[in-house]
Amino acid sequence: MITIKYRTLVILAAASLVAGSAIARSDCAPGREGPGRFAGHTEKHLEKYRARLHDTLKLSTEQEAAWKTFTDKTQLPAVDRAKLKAQRSELRALPAPARMDRMIARMKEREGRMLEWAAAVKEFYAQLTPEQQTLFDAQHRRPMRKR
Repeated sequence: MITIKYRTLVILAAASLVAGSAIARSDCAPGREGPGRFAGHTEKHLEKYRARLHDTLKLSTEQEAAWKTFTDKTQLPAVDRAKLKAQRSELRALPAPARMDRMIARMKEREGRMLEWAAAVKEFYAQLTPEQQTLFDAQHRRPMRKR
């Protein structure tokens, strides 16, 4: 009987330690508010990806202009953390139906940005040779991961 109680106590203590460390690393932790916390990391990742893609494609001098246009059109939107924080607090104050309407509007904005991004990819892709298109396809084969 004592062993079962002891094991239960050990399991509960371990679970509380794990939960405490998860809370410390979560969005509730000070200094890590909002979706903008990944902005710098995402931009760095995108720049590394673009450099790797540029090296892989071995673009000709004629294709460099298309590359520049492609990278300009596929920039990440700027993140204003203060604005995001204000929007979040404003969203929490809304009733559920209004909150859903606001979320749908934001989704449509994101869809518009994605359509612009897809058009830029198609425009750049048309400038590539068949060999470069195969390399480009290989770089984009993996689906995007969810966060």
